[in-house]
Amino acid sequence: MGVPMDPEFPKRFRDKRSDRTDLVTTWREEEMLDGEVVNSFAIIFRTRGCSWSYRSGCTMCGYHTATNPGITEDNLRSQLNEALERYKGEEIVKIYTSGSFADEGEISSELASLILSSFDSRLTVVETRPEYVTDQKMKSMCSEVNELEVAIGLESSSDFVLKHCVNKGFTYQDYLTAREKIFLAGARSRTYLLLKPPFLTEIEAMDDLLNSMEAVSHPKNTISVNPVNVQKFSPLELLWKRKLYRPPWLWSLLDVLERTDQRPVISRAGLGSFRGAHNCGDCDKDVLKIITLYGTTGEIPDEIPRCSCKSEWETEKNIQSTYFRGSMEILGDRYAGYV
Repeated sequence: MGVPMDPEFPKRFRDKRSDRTDLVTTWREEEMLDGEVVNSFAIIFRTRGCSWSYRSGCTMCGYHTATNPGITEDNLRSQLNEALERYKGEEIVKIYTSGSFADEGEISSELASLILSSFDSRLTVVETRPEYVTDQKMKSMCSEVNELEVAIGLESSSDFVLKHCVNKGFTYQDYLTAREKIFLAGARSRTYLLLKPPFLTEIEAMDDLLNSMEAVSHPKNTISVNPVNVQKFSPLELLWKRKLYRPPWLWSLLDVLERTDQRPVISRAGLGSFRGAHNCGDCDKDVLKIITLYGTTGEIPDEIPRCSCKSEWETEKNIQSTYFRGSMEILGDRYAGYV
């Protein structure tokens, strides 16, 4: 169960890094901010990448392919200039690094201050692992922007899922401790949660997401639901190619949205593709329209398109509920001594 303890494991999946020194990409999209739909500008800086990916890495992550171990500070300053040329005054700026913005091994404090102060947005979003969240770092970041939101890829509030399904390298308590420091500095938090990490059935994954959304709910926290997509050169890709993993159904995402009292942001990465959350292909566009509408209204219409594949999804859920219900809890007890 979980990630093989093979000394070559990290290297086998993470030797596909880049030698490029330019920005990975930028894009624009609409997002809710304080109850209104606004424009956001997202940037992915090409850094040396996530420190955890050099030691082990998460099972579903392939972001290492967009990183460069030899990146320099001059390269990053050039990337900033490139990003500023593309920035059109969007209300939200989201700064991604395929790692942790608060990790000085990726972004020095001086450069972090320069990047943050370069954009005049209402809200600035950065990402980090919890181990890099310190009181001093958060206060420094907050001083450079109008309002700061710090995103953490928690993925699940279950320590069993974090350890044995995602190989996250930290615990739910680590996340809570970091989030408290974020709040004390006057910033908001954003929490990424997965729909269907590897090794969970469809129904276990749905229940885990609902439980996790409830666990991380907080007035200062934005929940971002990320339906898993199969990224290239990730351990998950091996499972998928061997037909040991299917990305989540779009029906599952809709069902979760209908059952939760939260108001999550939905990541559209991979939605409707064979590697991402999908249905049969015939109804995907219609269901995706509903998910897109939810992103701006927070509502699911009463009339949901019907498709024969929905019966297949319901049958799969019922079988899993009958024969596999509680398997995660059983395995959790079995592995309790190792967690």
